[in-house]
Amino acid sequence: MSKDLNATGLDRAFPWRHALIPFCWSLLVLGLHAIPGSELELRDWTSVFHVDKLIHAGMFAVLSCSVFIALGKSGSIRRYKIFAILGLVLYGVSLELAQGIWFVQRDASVLDMVADLAGVFAGRLAFRVIYGCWN
Repeated sequence: MSKDLNATGLDRAFPWRHALIPFCWSLLVLGLHAIPGSELELRDWTSVFHVDKLIHAGMFAVLSCSVFIALGKSGSIRRYKIFAILGLVLYGVSLELAQGIWFVQRDASVLDMVADLAGVFAGRLAFRVIYGCWN
């Protein structure tokens, strides 16, 4: 059995129902980024252990993995994986920039952008390990 998710050779339309989970997760990530800074409780231990960075990486890892699962189920992962990675990276950078510009009492952070980027690649790696798809 081939480990290539595109091995069928079928050219079919993207089934949009597979995009529902990544879309909902991206809205959740947007909502969490938009929480006003006054609503967030800062504790001393979070800054010591950089829990915020782990949360950013975790959110983007789940988002990334769900995007690649949707692409894998549709059979179009080979065609769109680069666009998906670029889109996820741009989404993370855009959210961080929006925190500095539009969101109340929030600041843009380069380290949060790096954590988002790490999450995107961790999600891609998790997808590749779970599904055995190394293309």
